[in-house]
Amino acid sequence: MDFKEQLISQIAALADTDYPWLSAGKLEQVTRLLDQSDSSSLRNRKSGVHLSASAFILSKGQAVFIRHPYLHTILLPAGHVEPTELPIDCAIREFHEETGFYAISKPLLIDVNVINIPANPVKGEADHQHIDLRFTFQSNFNADDVAELPVFMLTKKEAPLEFQPYFAMYYN
Repeated sequence: MDFKEQLISQIAALADTDYPWLSAGKLEQVTRLLDQSDSSSLRNRKSGVHLSASAFILSKGQAVFIRHPYLHTILLPAGHVEPTELPIDCAIREFHEETGFYAISKPLLIDVNVINIPANPVKGEADHQHIDLRFTFQSNFNADDVAELPVFMLTKKEAPLEFQPYFAMYYN
């Protein structure tokens, strides 16, 4: 099974979950975008549709968020999937780079979204779409590394609305 087929299989498996934030329409949209994309373009950040990966990590009722430097909003730690990288490895790497913390053990794909990204003239990037694969992990919060971005520990009530449903995986 090639890379794109593996992604489509993982996304299809999400349909068997009872996550309230998933809809058949969203999963169909992502699958359609993947079907229309060349496998190599999915990990090419210059293509019009490519992959990103995010990490949702919860500890003591708070989740880890960052302030995105270009979009100027609070988001999950995330980044572009590199040409030889798997999305799960990207989520782990980006979480560490952006927060200074380590994502460890029990990775689980919990969501996938299509995100429209505006053009960024500073980076020479045209507007494009991310297929964002969202994972949850356990984490080691005793890291010594310096965070790349401002980090926030937010409760469900403080978190952006888009991410509040994820807290239900851990707390009712």
